[in-house]
Amino acid sequence: MRLLPTSRPIRIGLLVALVVLVGLGVAFRQQVGDVYGYVFPDGIVDDAEDRTSAPAPTTPDEPTTSTTAPSTTTSPTPPETGEDPAVVLEPVVELPGPSAAVDLAGPGPILVSTLDGRVHAVDLDAGTSEVVLDLSDRVSTGGERGLLGLALDPTGDRLYLNYTNTAGDTEVRSVAMDGDRPAESPDSSVLHLEIGQPYRNHNGGNLVFGPDGALWIGVGDGGSANDPAGVAQDPDVLLGKMLRVLPDPAGGVVAPASNPDWGERPEIWAIGLRNPWRYSFDRATGQLWIADVGQNAREEVTVVDPTADRVNLGWNRLEGTRPLAGEPGPDLTDPQLEYTHDEGCSITGGHVYRGEDNPSLQGWYLFGDFCGGWIRAVPADAPGSPPVELVSGFGPVLSFAELEDGELLVLGQTGVHAVSAPG
Repeated sequence: MRLLPTSRPIRIGLLVALVVLVGLGVAFRQQVGDVYGYVFPDGIVDDAEDRTSAPAPTTPDEPTTSTTAPSTTTSPTPPETGEDPAVVLEPVVELPGPSAAVDLAGPGPILVSTLDGRVHAVDLDAGTSEVVLDLSDRVSTGGERGLLGLALDPTGDRLYLNYTNTAGDTEVRSVAMDGDRPAESPDSSVLHLEIGQPYRNHNGGNLVFGPDGALWIGVGDGGSANDPAGVAQDPDVLLGKMLRVLPDPAGGVVAPASNPDWGERPEIWAIGLRNPWRYSFDRATGQLWIADVGQNAREEVTVVDPTADRVNLGWNRLEGTRPLAGEPGPDLTDPQLEYTHDEGCSITGGHVYRGEDNPSLQGWYLFGDFCGGWIRAVPADAPGSPPVELVSGFGPVLSFAELEDGELLVLGQTGVHAVSAPG
């Protein structure tokens, strides 16, 4: 069935909570902003993709149940055995507020979105960029708003964008591609999904085409604090969810029949998310790594089988494994990686490295923290292991991107950096 592009959750009843809660975290954000000289992008830090070179798209299989490993609170102590990975970050190009990047098949530039609503063609070799699509007059910015996500469909025919519109609501749109450039102007874009946002934060914003050929859309819980309306656990609301859809080039989306049966919204694949700012698929195993931004105490990463049935990541019953508005239960999927706000305050999920240029990094999952300014890694086959700190003092980590050959990029406050081997 083809779903209508507009889906607006109720906003009435949230205004009282807004009056009480709107100021939460402002002082903390200001303190960190003073340190880094940066305004928090909505969806990255709250009140406290990229295109992967995946196997060719296949028809999604029917879901099966899977389990995850026990959760582990991490520390910066590296594993005692095996070779620790090492990296250097090489500046590629200066761009203010890069949010996502996609690599186009074959030689040529990559496309990088910036929070101000522009898409840039970036030549990684020359270190140059040019604006090839400008949606700045359609995008609301400031706080956690902006052009937040970018994805190229598996055929390379259409470029998908996730942004907050001038009303502050989420829009997922696409434009046709002509080679390595968008062939259409914003006026010709196609609307696939619109989701009302009751507050300014927790917009999510990531877009990823999975190995199944479906578009995975991470949607935050709509903002404020503590999920005041309980939307993340409500299967009839798109907020606080991971969506899995097949976009219709003419507009709207189709919900695959193999999606779990959550009730009224067939687009939903998983519930119980707070703010899944970044997530990715491991191109070698197909596993889905979801980094969900925490509130005041815990940051988390959960590794799940994308064919699993009825995944509930726990928010707002739990923050990580910490009880909040409920208790643990057998219906919840625990994170494998978790750290406290003694180490950071807003996780930025990355990728499992499957490139060839840095053998020491092979099979390690990289992630960062917007406030902590560090980049760490854990082995993909043991995500509960204590992480290795690869980079410290980098500053705000906005996003990661995976190139066609498996090499990685880090998107920082002022531009794009390549993850390279030392020496």
